[in-house]
Amino acid sequence: MRGRGTRAEIAALRAAIEAGAAERRGLERLHIGWRPAQCRVGEDAVPDGDHDVALIAHLSSAEAATRGDESGTSPLTVVRRGLRDLAVAHFEVDETIRRHSDDAAVAIRIATGSFSRPGTDAEMQNLLRQRAPLIGDEMSEAWVGRRLTGRAVEVTFVSAWRRLPSDRSLEVAFWEDIALRYDHFAVEVYSAVGVE
Repeated sequence: MRGRGTRAEIAALRAAIEAGAAERRGLERLHIGWRPAQCRVGEDAVPDGDHDVALIAHLSSAEAATRGDESGTSPLTVVRRGLRDLAVAHFEVDETIRRHSDDAAVAIRIATGSFSRPGTDAEMQNLLRQRAPLIGDEMSEAWVGRRLTGRAVEVTFVSAWRRLPSDRSLEVAFWEDIALRYDHFAVEVYSAVGVE
């Protein structure tokens, strides 16, 4: 989920999500990231004090998401009440990597690419599955997922970082040979809410 809000709105969103955590069965992981708002297509300027927000919610099943929506306790429901310009993308998670850590995430990275050629997405998912475990222990967890958008397939690699890596920038493609195969490729990096 992506949206926009002021510091006060984001703080209220985080508090509302934390307050309702016990009621959300099926929510396995949740990360909230922010960054200074960036101009979007059609915008001449960014409103003062606004931040772009990304909220990553990993649910155990579609049924768990539906139950949370119906009871008004799902992250989506809370985000709808707390952020502006909301955009939601659902991905089917194919692979999850979790490394034990008591450290909170300092950064969230979302790398997404789309394919229009049949079969390319499966090849990319296999490459991501093989290479993701090779990333250093700065990365605390990651997910590989996919979704259909019209005739294209989007593949995403979402990762949470307990500390910033010294051997690479989170802002660029980790593997050029993979990034070059996408029809479109983009990377977004957010600081965990509360981290400047």
